[in-house]
Amino acid sequence: MIVAIKIISALLALGLIICVTLQKSKAESFSAAMGGGDASQFQKGTREELLARLTKYFAIGWIIMVFIGAVVWYHTM
Repeated sequence: MIVAIKIISALLALGLIICVTLQKSKAESFSAAMGGGDASQFQKGTREELLARLTKYFAIGWIIMVFIGAVVWYHTM
């Protein structure tokens, strides 16, 4: 049981790391908006919105799995 929780937690953490590293920085997108970058960043359903949503879901899932793992580990000791 604890091994499965560790594997799922590691996969969620890896997904979270990948999503965060693929996102653009806030300063970069702000300067593009002020400098008149392309208008595609203001369209609905952009890549940045998808990555932000995935980051949120991976983070929530990882926190839940770490909590469950801690509870299971505590009760097996």
